[in-house]
Amino acid sequence: MARVVLLLLALLAAGLSSAPASAADKDELPPGIELPMRVRVAVRVLNVLQIAEVAGQGKLYVEVTQRWTDPRLRFDAVAQGFTRIDRVGEEADAYLATVWTPGLTVDNQIGKPEARTVAVSTYSNGNVVLIERYEGLFRFNMNMDAFPFDTQQLTLSFSLPRYATQDAMLLTTEMDRNLSGIEDRLSVIDWHPKRLHFTNQEAMGWNARSYSRLDATVTLQRLSERYLLRIFIPILAILAVSLFVLWSPGLQANDKGSLIFSSLLALAALSFTFEASFPGSISLNTPIAQIISLGYLYLILVLMLEVALSRGANSEKGGRLHDVCVALRRQVRWAVPAIMVLVCLGTAVRAIPA
Repeated sequence: MARVVLLLLALLAAGLSSAPASAADKDELPPGIELPMRVRVAVRVLNVLQIAEVAGQGKLYVEVTQRWTDPRLRFDAVAQGFTRIDRVGEEADAYLATVWTPGLTVDNQIGKPEARTVAVSTYSNGNVVLIERYEGLFRFNMNMDAFPFDTQQLTLSFSLPRYATQDAMLLTTEMDRNLSGIEDRLSVIDWHPKRLHFTNQEAMGWNARSYSRLDATVTLQRLSERYLLRIFIPILAILAVSLFVLWSPGLQANDKGSLIFSSLLALAALSFTFEASFPGSISLNTPIAQIISLGYLYLILVLMLEVALSRGANSEKGGRLHDVCVALRRQVRWAVPAIMVLVCLGTAVRAIPA
Protein backbone atom coordinates (compact mmCIF):
# COMPACT_ATOMS: atom_id res chain seq x y z
CA MET A 1 0.00 0.00 0.00
CA ALA A 2 2.83 2.42 0.85
CA ARG A 3 4.46 1.73 -2.49
CA VAL A 4 1.23 2.59 -4.31
CA VAL A 5 0.92 5.88 -2.41
CA LEU A 6 4.55 6.79 -3.18
CA LEU A 7 4.03 5.97 -6.85
CA LEU A 8 0.94 8.18 -7.02
CA LEU A 9 2.79 11.04 -5.36
CA ALA A 10 5.68 10.68 -7.81
CA LEU A 11 3.31 10.73 -10.78
CA LEU A 12 1.52 13.79 -9.38
CA ALA A 13 4.82 15.62 -8.89
CA ALA A 14 5.90 14.77 -12.43
CA GLY A 15 2.58 16.02 -13.80
CA LEU A 16 2.83 19.30 -11.91
CA SER A 17 6.40 19.85 -13.10
CA SER A 18 5.39 19.45 -16.76
CA ALA A 19 2.10 21.45 -16.54
CA PRO A 20 1.86 25.09 -17.66
CA ALA A 21 2.51 27.85 -15.15
CA SER A 22 -0.40 28.56 -12.85
CA ALA A 23 -2.27 31.84 -12.77
CA ALA A 24 -0.39 32.77 -9.61
CA ASP A 25 3.09 32.66 -11.21
CA LYS A 26 2.41 33.32 -14.89
CA ASP A 27 3.11 37.03 -14.32
CA GLU A 28 6.44 36.33 -12.59
CA LEU A 29 9.75 36.08 -14.42
CA PRO A 30 10.79 32.47 -15.13
CA PRO A 31 13.06 31.12 -12.36
CA GLY A 32 16.56 29.91 -13.09
CA ILE A 33 17.12 32.50 -15.87
CA GLU A 34 20.03 34.93 -15.79
CA LEU A 35 18.72 38.48 -15.48
CA PRO A 36 17.97 40.53 -17.41
CA MET A 37 15.57 38.21 -19.19
CA ARG A 38 16.35 38.40 -22.92
CA VAL A 39 13.43 38.62 -25.31
CA ARG A 40 14.48 38.42 -28.95
CA VAL A 41 12.30 40.17 -31.51
CA ALA A 42 12.03 39.90 -35.29
CA VAL A 43 9.76 42.11 -37.39
CA ARG A 44 8.52 41.67 -40.94
CA VAL A 45 6.46 44.38 -42.61
CA LEU A 46 4.19 42.41 -44.93
CA ASN A 47 2.40 45.45 -46.34
CA VAL A 48 1.97 49.19 -45.96
CA LEU A 49 -1.74 49.75 -46.43
CA GLN A 50 -2.06 53.49 -45.92
CA ILE A 51 0.04 56.58 -45.19
CA ALA A 52 -1.53 59.85 -43.96
CA GLU A 53 1.29 62.40 -43.94
CA VAL A 54 -0.61 65.34 -42.41
CA ALA A 55 -2.09 63.22 -39.62
CA GLY A 56 1.26 61.47 -39.05
CA GLN A 57 -0.32 58.03 -39.21
CA GLY A 58 0.14 54.84 -41.17
CA LYS A 59 -1.57 51.47 -41.39
CA LEU A 60 0.79 48.50 -41.57
CA TYR A 61 0.38 44.74 -41.82
CA VAL A 62 3.19 43.32 -39.69
CA GLU A 63 4.48 40.00 -38.41
CA VAL A 64 6.17 40.13 -35.01
CA THR A 65 8.17 37.13 -33.73
CA GLN A 66 9.16 36.85 -30.06
CA ARG A 67 11.56 34.28 -28.61
CA TRP A 68 12.32 33.56 -24.96
CA THR A 69 13.13 30.67 -22.62
CA ASP A 70 10.96 29.46 -19.73
CA PRO A 71 12.36 26.41 -17.84
CA ARG A 72 8.89 25.71 -16.42
CA LEU A 73 7.70 24.68 -19.89
CA ARG A 74 10.27 21.93 -20.44
CA PHE A 75 9.01 18.43 -21.20
CA ASP A 76 10.41 15.00 -21.98
CA ALA A 77 10.72 14.81 -25.77
CA VAL A 78 11.25 11.03 -25.68
CA ALA A 79 8.13 10.42 -23.61
CA GLN A 80 6.04 12.83 -25.72
CA GLY A 81 7.39 11.56 -29.03
CA PHE A 82 8.18 15.04 -30.40
CA THR A 83 10.41 17.98 -29.52
CA ARG A 84 7.96 20.78 -30.31
CA ILE A 85 4.31 21.53 -29.63
CA ASP A 86 2.58 23.92 -32.05
CA ARG A 87 -0.62 25.81 -31.29
CA VAL A 88 -2.47 28.14 -33.68
CA GLY A 89 -5.38 30.56 -33.40
CA GLU A 90 -7.74 30.22 -30.46
CA GLU A 91 -5.77 27.29 -29.07
CA ALA A 92 -2.65 29.47 -29.01
CA ASP A 93 -4.47 32.33 -27.25
CA ALA A 94 -5.87 29.93 -24.64
CA TYR A 95 -2.41 28.51 -24.02
CA LEU A 96 -0.77 31.95 -23.76
CA ALA A 97 -3.32 32.91 -21.10
CA THR A 98 -1.88 30.19 -18.83
CA VAL A 99 1.87 30.81 -19.24
CA TRP A 100 4.31 33.67 -18.74
CA THR A 101 4.69 36.08 -21.67
CA PRO A 102 6.90 39.18 -21.95
CA GLY A 103 3.93 41.52 -22.49
CA LEU A 104 5.43 43.12 -25.59
CA THR A 105 3.65 46.32 -26.68
CA VAL A 106 4.05 48.87 -29.47
CA ASP A 107 4.12 52.30 -27.85
CA ASN A 108 2.99 54.25 -30.93
CA GLN A 109 0.14 51.93 -31.89
CA ILE A 110 -3.34 53.47 -32.11
CA GLY A 111 -6.23 51.29 -31.05
CA LYS A 112 -6.41 47.51 -31.17
CA PRO A 113 -4.94 45.33 -33.92
CA GLU A 114 -7.16 44.03 -36.71
CA ALA A 115 -7.12 40.76 -38.69
CA ARG A 116 -4.92 39.19 -36.01
CA THR A 117 -3.56 35.66 -36.27
CA VAL A 118 -1.29 34.02 -33.70
CA ALA A 119 0.84 30.88 -33.45
CA VAL A 120 3.05 29.66 -30.62
CA SER A 121 5.60 26.85 -30.51
CA THR A 122 6.95 25.35 -27.28
CA TYR A 123 10.15 23.30 -27.39
CA SER A 124 11.24 20.53 -25.05
CA ASN A 125 14.14 22.66 -23.74
CA GLY A 126 11.74 25.43 -22.66
CA ASN A 127 12.22 27.73 -25.66
CA VAL A 128 9.07 29.55 -26.79
CA VAL A 129 8.45 31.14 -30.20
CA LEU A 130 5.42 33.44 -30.49
CA ILE A 131 4.40 34.76 -33.92
CA GLU A 132 1.69 37.38 -34.37
CA ARG A 133 0.37 38.81 -37.62
CA TYR A 134 -1.99 41.78 -37.58
CA GLU A 135 -2.99 45.04 -39.18
CA GLY A 136 -2.43 48.07 -37.00
CA LEU A 137 -2.67 51.85 -37.13
CA PHE A 138 0.48 53.57 -35.89
CA ARG A 139 1.55 57.13 -35.17
CA PHE A 140 4.72 58.34 -36.90
CA ASN A 141 6.83 61.48 -37.08
CA MET A 142 6.76 62.60 -40.72
CA ASN A 143 8.66 65.42 -42.39
CA MET A 144 7.17 66.86 -45.59
CA ASP A 145 9.88 69.48 -46.19
CA ALA A 146 11.19 67.61 -49.24
CA PHE A 147 7.85 66.61 -50.85
CA PRO A 148 7.71 65.06 -53.44
CA PHE A 149 11.36 64.03 -53.08
CA ASP A 150 11.02 62.93 -49.45
CA THR A 151 12.03 59.74 -47.67
CA GLN A 152 9.99 58.81 -44.60
CA GLN A 153 11.10 56.84 -41.54
CA LEU A 154 8.25 54.79 -40.06
CA THR A 155 9.31 53.60 -36.61
CA LEU A 156 7.62 50.89 -34.53
CA SER A 157 8.64 51.34 -30.86
CA PHE A 158 8.51 48.03 -28.97
CA SER A 159 8.81 47.92 -25.19
CA LEU A 160 8.21 45.76 -22.12
CA PRO A 161 6.23 48.07 -19.82
CA ARG A 162 5.99 45.53 -16.98
CA TYR A 163 9.73 45.06 -16.47
CA ALA A 164 12.62 47.45 -15.98
CA THR A 165 15.84 47.01 -17.92
CA GLN A 166 17.53 45.07 -15.12
CA ASP A 167 14.70 42.51 -15.22
CA ALA A 168 14.03 42.09 -18.95
CA MET A 169 15.35 43.59 -22.17
CA LEU A 170 14.63 43.46 -25.89
CA LEU A 171 17.28 42.56 -28.44
CA THR A 172 17.79 41.26 -31.95
CA THR A 173 20.34 38.64 -32.96
CA GLU A 174 21.72 37.90 -36.40
CA MET A 175 19.05 35.25 -36.90
CA ASP A 176 16.32 37.72 -35.95
CA ARG A 177 17.66 40.32 -38.38
CA ASN A 178 17.71 37.71 -41.15
CA LEU A 179 14.05 36.92 -40.42
CA SER A 180 13.14 40.62 -40.46
CA GLY A 181 12.51 42.80 -43.47
CA ILE A 182 9.91 44.48 -45.65
CA GLU A 183 8.11 43.17 -48.71
CA ASP A 184 9.00 44.62 -52.11
CA ARG A 185 5.41 45.24 -53.24
CA LEU A 186 3.21 47.49 -51.14
CA SER A 187 -0.39 48.66 -51.36
CA VAL A 188 0.75 52.30 -51.35
CA ILE A 189 1.74 52.60 -55.00
CA ASP A 190 3.67 55.88 -54.74
CA TRP A 191 6.22 54.51 -52.27
CA HIS A 192 9.23 52.21 -52.63
CA PRO A 193 10.57 50.21 -49.65
CA LYS A 194 14.27 50.72 -48.93
CA ARG A 195 15.19 48.84 -45.75
CA LEU A 196 14.33 47.96 -42.16
CA HIS A 197 16.77 48.42 -39.30
CA PHE A 198 16.72 48.11 -35.50
CA THR A 199 17.85 50.49 -32.78
CA ASN A 200 18.08 49.72 -29.05
CA GLN A 201 17.12 52.51 -26.67
CA GLU A 202 16.17 53.06 -23.07
CA ALA A 203 13.10 54.97 -21.92
CA MET A 204 12.40 56.41 -18.49
CA GLY A 205 9.28 55.04 -16.80
CA TRP A 206 7.67 54.74 -13.39
CA ASN A 207 9.79 55.57 -10.32
CA ALA A 208 12.60 56.87 -12.56
CA ARG A 209 13.38 53.34 -13.74
CA SER A 210 14.73 52.72 -17.24
CA TYR A 211 12.90 50.37 -19.56
CA SER A 212 14.18 48.59 -22.64
CA ARG A 213 12.92 49.81 -26.00
CA LEU A 214 13.54 48.41 -29.46
CA ASP A 215 12.80 50.60 -32.49
CA ALA A 216 12.15 48.90 -35.82
CA THR A 217 12.38 51.60 -38.48
CA VAL A 218 11.03 51.14 -41.99
CA THR A 219 12.50 53.46 -44.64
CA LEU A 220 10.19 54.34 -47.52
CA GLN A 221 11.14 56.53 -50.48
CA ARG A 222 8.49 58.40 -52.43
CA LEU A 223 8.50 57.77 -56.19
CA SER A 224 8.95 61.41 -57.15
CA GLU A 225 8.97 60.76 -60.92
CA ARG A 226 5.26 59.97 -60.70
CA TYR A 227 4.56 63.54 -59.61
CA LEU A 228 6.17 65.32 -62.59
CA LEU A 229 3.09 65.26 -64.82
CA ARG A 230 0.65 65.73 -61.96
CA ILE A 231 2.37 68.68 -60.26
CA PHE A 232 5.26 70.34 -62.08
CA ILE A 233 3.86 70.43 -65.61
CA PRO A 234 0.64 72.32 -64.57
CA ILE A 235 2.73 74.87 -62.67
CA LEU A 236 5.02 75.44 -65.67
CA ALA A 237 2.02 75.77 -67.96
CA ILE A 238 0.53 78.56 -65.85
CA LEU A 239 3.81 80.42 -65.37
CA ALA A 240 4.53 80.18 -69.11
CA VAL A 241 1.82 82.81 -69.66
CA SER A 242 4.41 85.36 -68.55
CA LEU A 243 6.47 84.63 -71.68
CA PHE A 244 3.49 85.51 -73.86
CA VAL A 245 3.02 88.75 -71.93
CA LEU A 246 6.70 89.69 -72.19
CA TRP A 247 7.29 88.79 -75.84
CA SER A 248 3.97 89.47 -77.57
CA PRO A 249 4.26 92.85 -79.38
CA GLY A 250 0.59 93.54 -80.04
CA LEU A 251 -0.87 93.21 -76.53
CA GLN A 252 -2.37 96.21 -74.79
CA ALA A 253 -1.90 96.92 -71.09
CA ASN A 254 -5.44 95.78 -70.29
CA ASP A 255 -4.88 92.47 -72.10
CA LYS A 256 -1.65 91.89 -70.23
CA GLY A 257 -3.34 92.58 -66.92
CA SER A 258 -6.19 90.21 -67.73
CA LEU A 259 -3.75 87.41 -68.63
CA ILE A 260 -1.68 87.86 -65.47
CA PHE A 261 -4.68 88.01 -63.13
CA SER A 262 -6.19 84.96 -64.83
CA SER A 263 -2.90 83.16 -64.24
CA LEU A 264 -2.96 84.17 -60.57
CA LEU A 265 -6.45 82.71 -60.18
CA ALA A 266 -5.41 79.54 -61.99
CA LEU A 267 -2.37 79.20 -59.71
CA ALA A 268 -4.57 79.63 -56.63
CA ALA A 269 -7.03 77.01 -57.92
CA LEU A 270 -4.13 74.67 -58.64
CA SER A 271 -2.82 75.01 -55.09
CA PHE A 272 -6.22 74.02 -53.65
CA THR A 273 -6.33 71.06 -56.05
CA PHE A 274 -2.87 69.94 -54.96
CA GLU A 275 -3.79 70.17 -51.29
CA ALA A 276 -6.90 68.05 -51.88
CA SER A 277 -5.07 65.47 -54.00
CA PHE A 278 -1.80 65.42 -52.03
CA PRO A 279 -2.55 66.43 -48.41
CA GLY A 280 0.28 68.47 -46.94
CA SER A 281 1.78 69.52 -50.28
CA ILE A 282 0.68 73.17 -49.80
CA SER A 283 -0.20 73.48 -46.12
CA LEU A 284 3.27 72.37 -45.06
CA ASN A 285 6.64 73.87 -45.97
CA THR A 286 7.23 71.84 -49.13
CA PRO A 287 9.13 72.79 -52.32
CA ILE A 288 5.81 72.80 -54.19
CA ALA A 289 4.37 75.35 -51.76
CA GLN A 290 7.50 77.51 -52.11
CA ILE A 291 7.38 77.42 -55.91
CA ILE A 292 3.70 78.38 -55.99
CA SER A 293 4.30 81.22 -53.52
CA LEU A 294 7.17 82.49 -55.68
CA GLY A 295 4.87 82.13 -58.70
CA TYR A 296 2.45 84.70 -57.30
CA LEU A 297 5.28 87.18 -56.78
CA TYR A 298 6.78 86.40 -60.18
CA LEU A 299 3.56 87.01 -62.15
CA ILE A 300 2.90 90.32 -60.40
CA LEU A 301 6.52 91.39 -60.96
CA VAL A 302 6.27 90.55 -64.66
CA LEU A 303 3.10 92.63 -65.01
CA MET A 304 4.56 95.65 -63.20
CA LEU A 305 7.83 95.61 -65.16
CA GLU A 306 6.12 95.12 -68.52
CA VAL A 307 3.60 97.91 -67.97
CA ALA A 308 6.21 100.36 -66.69
CA LEU A 309 8.80 99.63 -69.39
CA SER A 310 6.17 99.63 -72.15
CA ARG A 311 5.10 103.14 -71.24
CA GLY A 312 8.69 104.30 -71.24
CA ALA A 313 9.38 102.61 -74.55
CA ASN A 314 6.31 104.25 -76.10
CA SER A 315 7.49 107.72 -75.12
CA GLU A 316 9.13 110.12 -77.57
CA LYS A 317 11.84 108.41 -79.58
CA GLY A 318 15.34 109.69 -79.12
CA GLY A 319 14.68 110.66 -75.54
CA ARG A 320 16.75 109.33 -72.69
CA LEU A 321 13.80 107.57 -71.05
CA HIS A 322 12.87 105.86 -74.30
CA ASP A 323 16.34 104.44 -74.91
CA VAL A 324 16.73 103.22 -71.32
CA CYS A 325 13.32 101.51 -71.26
CA VAL A 326 13.89 99.81 -74.61
CA ALA A 327 17.26 98.46 -73.44
CA LEU A 328 15.85 97.31 -70.10
CA ARG A 329 12.88 95.67 -71.80
CA ARG A 330 15.19 93.60 -74.00
CA GLN A 331 17.02 92.32 -70.92
CA VAL A 332 13.95 91.78 -68.75
CA ARG A 333 12.25 89.59 -71.34
CA TRP A 334 14.76 86.79 -70.86
CA ALA A 335 16.42 87.65 -67.53
CA VAL A 336 13.31 87.56 -65.30
CA PRO A 337 12.00 84.18 -66.61
CA ALA A 338 15.53 82.73 -66.45
CA ILE A 339 15.95 83.82 -62.83
CA MET A 340 12.56 82.30 -61.96
CA VAL A 341 13.54 78.99 -63.60
CA LEU A 342 16.85 78.89 -61.71
CA VAL A 343 15.17 79.66 -58.40
CA CYS A 344 12.56 76.93 -58.92
CA LEU A 345 15.21 74.41 -59.94
CA GLY A 346 17.29 75.32 -56.92
CA THR A 347 14.29 74.88 -54.64
CA ALA A 348 13.56 71.43 -56.08
CA VAL A 349 17.20 70.25 -56.16
CA ARG A 350 17.82 71.38 -52.59
CA ALA A 351 14.93 69.18 -51.43
CA ILE A 352 16.27 66.03 -53.12
CA PRO A 353 17.81 63.81 -50.40
CA ALA A 354 21.52 63.16 -50.70
